[in-house]
This record gives sequence, C-alpha cells and structure tokens, in this order.
Amino acid sequence: VDECELFQTGRLARLCVHSCVNTPGSYQCACPSGYNLLEDTRACEDINECTSNQHNCTREKICINIHGGFHCVRPECPKSRLNASYVKTSQFKCERNPCPMENKVCANAAYSITFHYLTLTSNLRTPRALFRMTSSRFTGDTMRFSIVGGVGQNHFSIQRSDRQTGELVLVHPIQGPATLEVEMEMTELSGKTVLTKHISKVTIFVSRYNF
Repeated sequence: VDECELFQTGRLARLCVHSCVNTPGSYQCACPSGYNLLEDTRACEDINECTSNQHNCTREKICINIHGGFHCVRPECPKSRLNASYVKTSQFKCERNPCPMENKVCANAAYSITFHYLTLTSNLRTPRALFRMTSSRFTGDTMRFSIVGGVGQNHFSIQRSDRQTGELVLVHPIQGPATLEVEMEMTELSGKTVLTKHISKVTIFVSRYNF
C-alpha cells in the first residue's frame, strides 16, 4: 500500500499534517523549514528562532517569532510634523512631547503610539477578534475607535466589547504568506471636544500554512 499516494489523493487525509515521504514498506511525515515534527510523528510545531537564538537580528532590532520563521523589527517614532514630535519611551511605545502653547494641531495629534506584532496561520475561520485596545483612565464621556491607516484594511473591522474597549476583528480569511498592517485609533471625547488620541500600529504576519 502506498500510504503517501492515498494521503495525496485525500483518502488518508489525517495521515500527515504537511507532507508524506515514502520509505521501504512504510512512510514518514515531514515538515517544512522552520518546523519540527512532533512526537506523534504526524504534526508539525513551529520552531521559535527568537528564544532558541537561531535568528540573525542585529542588536538594534527586535526578533519577532512567526509561524515557520522570524522577522527583525525596529519600531520607530514618526518624524516631527505640525509641531508634534515624539520620543521613544519603551521598545514598543512613543509618546508626544509637550505641545507649544495654543497649538491645536499639535494637541490633536495622538498622545501615544504603540507597536504590536501578531502571527497568524493561513485561512483562519472568521470572524475572529485579534487585538484589544482599551483605556485604563477614562475621563471623557465618549470613546471612539476607528481604523485610520494600514495595508489590507479590508480584511478587518472594529467592534466594541465595552464602553472603553475596542477590538480589531479579522472578517475575511487570509491566505499567506502575507504581511498586513493596521493603524487603530482610540479617541477620547468630552462632548465634541477631543481630549486625547492614542494609536496602536498592529502588524500581522500570516504564514504560508494553516498550522
């Protein structure tokens, strides 16, 4: 019996998660680069190159593990414009410097910008909540959430989970490999007056495979 041929034609669909290799009188399951074969000898597990020090990210970059590989990232604050400038306050956060007196344009710029990195497998079932943005100090009477930029925005929507929390929801499956970016804005209002804005820049790495 050629188990691999039965696997490839779908008659032994659960034989291997990825691929099947014929051996004399038997077969072996194989995994793609970036994965290890599990003890059950059929499923594949992602290798975390970041924690196992199998990456080549330089010291000024941060290693982000993804399914089947890794990315080296360097979150950077936006350049100064319209009298609004930012300073790095942590690896993944920038905060706006104090604004000049009576400068409304600067005051309306986001107070903080945070960077987030997610890794997904291909063709996840949807809808699926991926990321939550919330305010721990809520002094206004309204909180508004919106998508204000990015790449591949049509795959996502925003929903409210409570008065001060918004969720980024994947609404269409994505076939990888792909990299998508979403800028999610949280605006705190008192009446029609903007009190503060915060932006979360979410980068989503989608792997080639569904495991």
